[in-house]
This record gives sequence, C-alpha cells and structure tokens, in this order.
Amino acid sequence: MPDGNAAAQRVMGNAKAFRDLGYDTFFVGLSKDKESCNVVGEYEGFKYTNFNYPESSKDWFSYLTSIKQYNKYLEKQPAIVIAYNFPSIALNRLRKWCYKKKINIISDCTEWYEANGNILFKLIKGFDTTYRMKYVHPKLDGIIAISNYLYEYYNEKTQNVIMVPPLVDLSMDKWNSNKLDFQINVSEKLSIIYAGSPGSGNKDRLDLVLNVLSQLKDEGIDNFSFSVIGLTESQYNSSFGTFVPSNISNDVIFKGRLSHKMTLNEIKKAHFNLFLRNDNLANNAGFPTKFVESISCGTPVLTNSTSNIREFIVEGKNGFLISDNSFQTIKETLSKAIRLSRDEITEMKKWCVNSRIFHYKEFTSKFSILIHRLSENKV
Repeated sequence: MPDGNAAAQRVMGNAKAFRDLGYDTFFVGLSKDKESCNVVGEYEGFKYTNFNYPESSKDWFSYLTSIKQYNKYLEKQPAIVIAYNFPSIALNRLRKWCYKKKINIISDCTEWYEANGNILFKLIKGFDTTYRMKYVHPKLDGIIAISNYLYEYYNEKTQNVIMVPPLVDLSMDKWNSNKLDFQINVSEKLSIIYAGSPGSGNKDRLDLVLNVLSQLKDEGIDNFSFSVIGLTESQYNSSFGTFVPSNISNDVIFKGRLSHKMTLNEIKKAHFNLFLRNDNLANNAGFPTKFVESISCGTPVLTNSTSNIREFIVEGKNGFLISDNSFQTIKETLSKAIRLSRDEITEMKKWCVNSRIFHYKEFTSKFSILIHRLSENKV
C-alpha cells in the first residue's frame, strides 16, 4: 500500500465490498521498505501496516510458523479474520486461535502454485501448499475463491464458498480514461502492450508472442508496435534464454518496471493488451489481474482461455479469445486484430469502459451471502 502489487489490488477491492456491508477493514502485510514498516498508514479510507519482509532463515521460519507478530491486532477481537494465501502452519494456528475466541476466519484463496526450484525448496513449498489447500482451508469458516477452479474444488468440501475475480473501484481516478485515449490516428501503428511478470515463460509466454509478431512482419503485416512493461530487454534475454527477433527489434519497446498508476496509463493508451498463458494448474486456479485491469481502463484483451476468462470475454467487444496456444491460431488472431479499422477499435475501447463487469459493487451481494452463512454457522 498504497501503490501495491496484484495482491494489494485484490484485497482493496474486497475490502470496499465489506465496507459497503458495514465492516471496517485493517490491512496487515509485508514490505521490503523498512522505513514504511511497523507504522500505521491510511489509503482509500483504510488503515494498514506492514511487517518487515523476512530476510534471514530465522525470520522465514517465524513467518511460516508463528502468529505472535499479529497479537497486537488480534487482541482487538475482529469479527472476521481474512487470511490471504497464508502460510499453512501459521494459518492452522490462526484457525485454532480464532476458534477459541469464536472469531470467523476465512481464506482469500487466489493461487495454487506447483513447487519449482531446488529439492529443498520444492519439499518445503510442496508441503506448505498441499497442507494449506487440502487440509487447512476446508476447516475454515469460509473461502473467497478467485476462480471457478478453486470454487468447484472447495464447494465439494465446505458449504461457504464464493467465487470473486479481482475487483476494482471504478470511481477512482486511476481508472478514468481521457478522451485522448480513444482518439486513434488512422496513420498510427496498432499499439499492443504487455504488462506483468512473465516468470520465464511458466506464467506468460512472451517469447511465443514475439515469435508470432516476427513472422507476421515477414509476411508483410507490419503496422504494429509492441510495448513490454515489467522487465527490461536484458531481463527478457536472461529469463527466456533467447533474443528479440531482429526483424522486430525496432517495433518492440521494453520499458522496465513502472508504478501501478504509470502502468495503467500506458495500458489506456494502447489499442490491445496481449498475454498468453500455459494451460496448467497455477494459471487455471488463479485469475489474471491484468485482464481485469485492462478491461476496466478501456483496453480490449487478446488472450487464450485459462482460468474462467471465457465467462468474462465478449468476442469482438472487449477482446478476442485465442482458442489454443498453437502458433497458427495465435497468428490468425493477432492478424485479425491488426487489420481492424481504427473506428472498430475505438468502439471496443468504449465498450470496455462502459461494461463495469469488474466493479466491486457488482459483487457485493456475494460477500453478503458469505457473511450471512457465517452468522448461520455460529448459531
């Protein structure tokens, strides 16, 4: 907070829904900025504090297993404790503490990552994930699932589950699009953007996108530019073990990491937001925040069908769904987008802005159901 990552955007949207239902939310998070830690700040009418990000092995062990650092805030006897992807052992201790105090505890569950890395890390991460997802979560008082995949998994194990994608508050200035964002010069190139952390291809296939764009240019379709936010060109080369194809080196612009506000401004000015993801457990259990943010600030999306994106994309209105990750299918979809008239793209951008499909108020009723079930279970 205040210019946080995807997790911060997620919990802020949920908190605004809870506030509309009469609850006051206090945030406790982690930060690598030591000067901002252990003090109480305020953002969007909510108070928050950060603990120091774990550095030593001792710090990590305490973070993964202890809840002592939260005592100061738990003593205030909150009505509900929401644990966001919390470490499993600490979460189970927090669950037992809440049970003794007759406090509702729910999980905001947004991920199910497969363990990668060295053997020790895989063992620790694998245990933490399995224990949390399969044994601790079903014992909680409720689950806020970010995707249909997680909703269906937990709906078989507990009665109090709701599915809520990442949400935004469209009344905030950062989502407002300027008229200039829709004034497209007929002679300008189609502006395509990627914004995020691709994770060396295990999350977003940025390398595949560049290879497709390269072939399109070889075939004479060259009326495009591609901006990459989130990493530099050297970071791309290192992460993917390859280089930008030489024929599009002047068409691809790497802008590195930008603030959240600056990133949204870049997305607003683009004609399309493009990202591709592998069809795996992590991507299907999660839900891409970049999809939500792009639609909310007026930029249609080009992406493939992972998670339950298919439920929210309206073909030709707020984007185009790439049916699979085959080279030919991606190329056909990109070619179709690049060949659109500027008037057609302007209409798509306007449709995105007016749709309001991820505005938090559209989901307040789901949070109301969650709370109602909590009260029923305590009777």
